[in-house]
Amino acid sequence: MCQDGSPPQAGDILTQVCYMNRNWKNYYIDNAVHHVTGTVHGWQPVLLYPEILSIFFLDFNRMTIRWDVIIIGFVIMPEHFHMLLQSRHAEHVRKFIQGGRRSVSGRVRRLLEANDGAFKSFCLKNDIELSTFYSKTSGKSLFRFWKEKPRVFPISKEIDIKKKLDYIHNNAVRRGLVKSPDEWEYSSFGFYADRRPVSLPIGVQRQDVAKLPS
Repeated sequence: MCQDGSPPQAGDILTQVCYMNRNWKNYYIDNAVHHVTGTVHGWQPVLLYPEILSIFFLDFNRMTIRWDVIIIGFVIMPEHFHMLLQSRHAEHVRKFIQGGRRSVSGRVRRLLEANDGAFKSFCLKNDIELSTFYSKTSGKSLFRFWKEKPRVFPISKEIDIKKKLDYIHNNAVRRGLVKSPDEWEYSSFGFYADRRPVSLPIGVQRQDVAKLPS
């Protein structure tokens, strides 16, 4: 817990320190933009398997409607994702993340237990250890798709929102998977580049983002 446990102001340095500390604690603030990071358990690169990707987009699309959350930006990487989210109600952001992750986890478990041959081939090709998702406690087999809870911190300064959006869109470039963010189809970059359709609804107006400092 950071200092006395009171929530930091959105976008201040304490937020960053709390996020980096291994004893991090998530904070949610009304009307703030929240940077969310979710990671697959064991860092297994399964998110880009077509059926899992479809599950991810479908479930989080549903959650935007259910919880009235605006997605400002996103990127899906092989083993983790980033999102920038906003809602008038901080609790809606928390429930959006919780509901989306829970739904994805349940449907992925059913996919794994269906013993699908195509998925098995994908796992072999990408050195994915499916046993990582299962553990035994008191003789019972437990399934865990996501690593712990997501990491969430609020940001409010426009310049920080723009920087974080650029960071998200350049994830695949930094990893060396593509040379330009325009080549990575699993992000919101296309929306901001030329209004291309992307797989999650971007609720921020283009002109508003364009006003953010470069």
